Amino acid sequence: MKDNRSLLEDLALESVQRHGLKALSFRTLADEIGIKSSSVHYYFPEKSDLAEVLIARYRDELFSSLQAIELQSSSLKKKISAFITIFERVAKDDRLCLCGMLAAEVEHLSEHNKQLLASLFSDMEKWLTRTFELQRTSINSSLTSAQLARASLSGLEGALLVDRAMGNHRRLKAQKEFILSQLT
Repeated sequence: MKDNRSLLEDLALESVQRHGLKALSFRTLADEIGIKSSSVHYYFPEKSDLAEVLIARYRDELFSSLQAIELQSSSLKKKISAFITIFERVAKDDRLCLCGMLAAEVEHLSEHNKQLLASLFSDMEKWLTRTFELQRTSINSSLTSAQLARASLSGLEGALLVDRAMGNHRRLKAQKEFILSQLT
């Protein structure tokens, strides 16, 4: 059984991915698990403290997934397809990537959390760049590995946003097909 802090983190992550950080209510989180809102403040004195924890947790889970992808396949196409699957799972649950949602609300983040978010995006791009670079001969594009990484990540994040507004997953599917079409 999870402790209250873990339950609060789970609920907060889902809430932020669906509704954003600005809409997050400590009172609602407390009500969901049957504690007082002051208890939420015990664990997370400010929303910025909770956001920091969520970014760190998301980073850990993401990079654990990326390590598993690296171990599971030697094919570039399979690795990138598995990376895109992370976005597809989020979309399937009618959520946005935490990074994308927080980027949409960046003006509400503390300076520290803005730096953490930028670092997370940067590290995802670095992972993609390195993955593309290690198998450069499997790429059918004149873009550099870094350019392809930036275009892929921003395309996936953007596809999640537009698909959410349109009520379908067509752009994410098209983005996946586009990225994979660049690979042999």
